[in-house]
Amino acid sequence: MPSVPRIVTVDPTYSITRIVRGAMTLLNRQYILIEVPSSDDALGEVSNSSIDLVVTAQDVPGIMDGVELATRISHESLGTPVIVLAESGNSPVDEATLTDAPFQYFMRPVAEPFLRGLRIALDGETAVEAEGQTVSAGPDLGPVPPVDIDPLRDVVIPLVRDVGAMAVILADRTGRVLIEHGATGYIDRETLAVILGPSFARATEVSELIGGKAWTMHYYDGERLDVFGLSLGLHYFICLIFDGSNRGAFGAVTMFGRRAADQMIDMLGEAAYAVKAEAPPAAKPKKKTRKTQETAAVTQAEVEEPAADIGALFDTAPDSPTLEPVTDFDPDALFGQAVDESMADNLFDPDALSDLAATLAAEEGERVGYDEAIDMGILDD
Repeated sequence: MPSVPRIVTVDPTYSITRIVRGAMTLLNRQYILIEVPSSDDALGEVSNSSIDLVVTAQDVPGIMDGVELATRISHESLGTPVIVLAESGNSPVDEATLTDAPFQYFMRPVAEPFLRGLRIALDGETAVEAEGQTVSAGPDLGPVPPVDIDPLRDVVIPLVRDVGAMAVILADRTGRVLIEHGATGYIDRETLAVILGPSFARATEVSELIGGKAWTMHYYDGERLDVFGLSLGLHYFICLIFDGSNRGAFGAVTMFGRRAADQMIDMLGEAAYAVKAEAPPAAKPKKKTRKTQETAAVTQAEVEEPAADIGALFDTAPDSPTLEPVTDFDPDALFGQAVDESMADNLFDPDALSDLAATLAAEEGERVGYDEAIDMGILDD
């Protein structure tokens, strides 16, 4: 009979503990869990007792962080597997450190890949591959969007009375319980949240099949307790817990529970179905055409060469008209005509100018006389 594995979880918030409990429940495995808050305590446990697995957060108090702790345990306690669970807000780890790291590294929220990593750590890679099972990785939804819990609490708590439940919890897809009300002590709420969280997150895959934003409700009929799970989008959900068999609660949950879920989805707004946006593809540089290259060459030449030499930039000079010489030019024929010079004498005669001015009509029918023209400066005195 195989021995029960001893697992050390390292996390001051104990959220790693809830994740491991839920994962081991899904795997239907027995285990002994040892919870420690710091890297110093973890080293003490590994040094003083037989440990089968260490699961640590990346940011932990002590003389080293989770990555440094995992590296040290791998060196000092050969054969002890270590898993590091990081969060999106943690400081990034150098890629070179993770390439040949003697530990497994996962970014929260975790799903099926963590389950496989857990089985590899406990049973070995060969044992897992021998089972011939392939695990489909869940969708990458990015970090869980932050929300204001207080307005949601005002909807969740009255819902217990409306549907006749004994308790209710509100959690996110990573398994964190954010709100609990009623007799929640009758069930391991953290493990329940860890188990159900990924299943609600996968609604985004169903949405692609049915169109629109999928809403889902789960029902678990147990001999001791019944649980209804209602999605609040992709990242959050609520669980209504009933004592004994309560199939009759379907009507109340469908009516009041769905109405409350829709109300909370509206409160969440875009965060309810927000998915991490993919980085836009890098714009490909435009391929230079021959015309573009020639234009760039001309522009550069204009900067470097004087304007007088611009004609040298072109392969051929512009065509110039060819002028033929005039062989039979006669200047006497052009300028030898007789001119009546008396016409020039009358050109500036005062009487003639007066008669000319009298024939010119001004605006609005008025005429300008010779004396007026002198007064106005049109003619000299």
